Amino acid sequence: MLQTNPEIDHIVSKATELAQNLSHEYVTLEHLLLCILRYEPVEKVMTDLEIDMNGLTADLEAYLADQSHLIIENSEPKKTHALERVFNRALTQILFSGRTQMQLMDLLLSIQSEPKSYAQYFTVKYGLNRKKMMELYTQLRTETAGVRGDIAIKKAEKILEFYCDNLNTKAGDGKIDPVIGRDFETNEIIEIMARKNKNNVLLIGDPGVGKTAIAEGLALQIEIGNVPEFLQGYTIYNLDISSLLAGSKYRGDFEEKVQEVIKALSVKGKVILFIDEAHQMRGAGAGSQGSVDFSNMIKPALTKGKIKVIASTTWEEYTSSFEKDRALMRRFQRVTVDEPTVEVAKEILTGLKATFEKFHGGTVTPESIEAAVDLSIRYQTDKKLPDKAIDLIDSTCARLKLSTAVWTVTRADVIDSVSKATSIPIEQIGNTKTVQNFEQNIKENLYGQDNAVDSVLEKIYVSRAGLKSISKPIGSFLFLGPTGTGKTEFAKLLAENLSMKLIRYDMSEYQERHTVAKLVGAPPGYVGYDDSNLGGGMLISDIEKNPNCVILMDEVEKAHPDVTNVLLQMMDEGMITSSNGKKANCRNTIIILTSNLGAADNENNTIGFGDELQKTGEDDKAVKKHFAPEFRNRLDGVIKFNKLDDMSMRKIVAKYLIEINDLLLDKQLRIRLAETAIDELMSKGFDNKMGARPLQRLINEKIKVPLSKKILFDNVPVGSQITVDFLDGEYVFNIVVPNDTIHKVDDDGFIVLEKKV
Repeated sequence: MLQTNPEIDHIVSKATELAQNLSHEYVTLEHLLLCILRYEPVEKVMTDLEIDMNGLTADLEAYLADQSHLIIENSEPKKTHALERVFNRALTQILFSGRTQMQLMDLLLSIQSEPKSYAQYFTVKYGLNRKKMMELYTQLRTETAGVRGDIAIKKAEKILEFYCDNLNTKAGDGKIDPVIGRDFETNEIIEIMARKNKNNVLLIGDPGVGKTAIAEGLALQIEIGNVPEFLQGYTIYNLDISSLLAGSKYRGDFEEKVQEVIKALSVKGKVILFIDEAHQMRGAGAGSQGSVDFSNMIKPALTKGKIKVIASTTWEEYTSSFEKDRALMRRFQRVTVDEPTVEVAKEILTGLKATFEKFHGGTVTPESIEAAVDLSIRYQTDKKLPDKAIDLIDSTCARLKLSTAVWTVTRADVIDSVSKATSIPIEQIGNTKTVQNFEQNIKENLYGQDNAVDSVLEKIYVSRAGLKSISKPIGSFLFLGPTGTGKTEFAKLLAENLSMKLIRYDMSEYQERHTVAKLVGAPPGYVGYDDSNLGGGMLISDIEKNPNCVILMDEVEKAHPDVTNVLLQMMDEGMITSSNGKKANCRNTIIILTSNLGAADNENNTIGFGDELQKTGEDDKAVKKHFAPEFRNRLDGVIKFNKLDDMSMRKIVAKYLIEINDLLLDKQLRIRLAETAIDELMSKGFDNKMGARPLQRLINEKIKVPLSKKILFDNVPVGSQITVDFLDGEYVFNIVVPNDTIHKVDDDGFIVLEKKV
């Protein structure tokens, strides 16, 4: 039974597309021949056979461009009789030869049998005779059908170059950066390579620690001759598994390509195969369950020691994929690649300094290298050295190169890059001057809680000065006090003034034990465990998206104790781990827990009357009773909020009044409250137990609602002032219409009042 050749299908498709682009009515032999010659394997072999490919293709292109009589707009090209004859002749040829698949050579030989065609004429003109055709046929079989029997080293090299990258060539061309600080890992790889059997290495490490760089560094050492004698003359090829999969449309195509590579490695000799992302070996090429994949095909070669392999993968992929195939794992010797130390990371960047300067055309200062390493450790904890520090220097150089011709990377430039990468304000990373206004801005909007503000901001000052432990959050606080005293408002003001996002959780939603899963993800085996979005939980997801934030957990006493226990690692180590192992960094967050514990007990007087006999210290007792000692010990402070005094309540009324006037600006109106109205609001809206919240409801009811009716139904003139007084037990609204005087200023700066004419 005849089999379809995907290469033939591809070339016919290209020929049809070429005819469409030229608006030709027919697909001719010349269209087909031109597309065959443009096919990369054919073009490569033609060049090796010293055929003038430029002249041949140029003549074909010129001939097709002159076929104006074939042009018909918006028509679907049809095959010519000559093209039909060529395919029928090629089909007859493969049937007589006992083959089951048409090859490119069959088409070329069939074209040679069309003496009255320009396609055949051009092949004769450029010396593509039958002898050359057979040479072409032999090499094409090697290039596209694989290695058959004993192949020459030159053919093996061509196959390896087609499916792999030659790292030695890249090293010789100066395209590989020097590897610094990895002598131990390199020597360990060389020792394993010196074995007779199972001389294969598996590099395992977190993303960004430099696994690929170690393999490239070994190629560089081989190229300069700085390796033991047994490795002298070896070539390292980086295999691209995706290139083996590409074009493998039919069963057996992938397996054939893998065998080509393995045989080519054996024939070439003195080669090391580097497979990056080695977890792709499992399952690659397996079309259905039970099919042979890449890992199974390469196992025999690994066991017999025919080829040497260096593979690399991450710990996550090793655990989930590679380790499960014990038969594959036993053929490798594991080498762990850890994150380099701070000193080694700085040495690595110093060694790469010249390559950055040469590529970008600027200057990289030593202080910028110090900053890149130190700041990446502090603010990019989700990534690993040296990759994250290299990225900072590279991105900084790229930004400066685009903005100016002559530039030098400084610490300030690196800080700017860190700010953009982490969404943390520049002043929070490298400048402490702006904190001077924090206290004033917050106290102007939070009344009667100066002691609480001072206690929290002291911790912020320590962090901004760089004296905070890098393994802890900026601060962890428990806000205690009666409702309505400004605990939640303080958290909002803190986030606003620090340019941090506020992430708020209402802990009344977490009263059951199982609600822990909402924060840190569902346990294995439960619904939602593998959810890519919230599989790690809401808290993990929010912190990953906003590593620089204020985390507010409102009314924490209402949550189940198991919920608060998940915060222990978060407050102590600055990390929180989800149920599926994902870690989120909390070291640039402020954790605020609010609670009303003990507030009700403090309100109960000892005898039942007299403020001087009011209880105190009940909140401390309640906190000790509700929270475990290990939880309390991790808090940076228990901040107590006072009851609002008379003056604080007046300021809050004034604040609400300002908010109303801001809303009236568009209507060009203003409102003013007389002291009698303020006194009445104070007497009815102030509550020792409820704080300022009753006042807000009273203002909505007694001020905003009547004011809205005035605006809607009384046609208040533009520019009017609405005064509110309290007379005879009710609020009185008066509209003051602007007078008819014109305000002018004379040359001396005095206001002159004139009547309107």
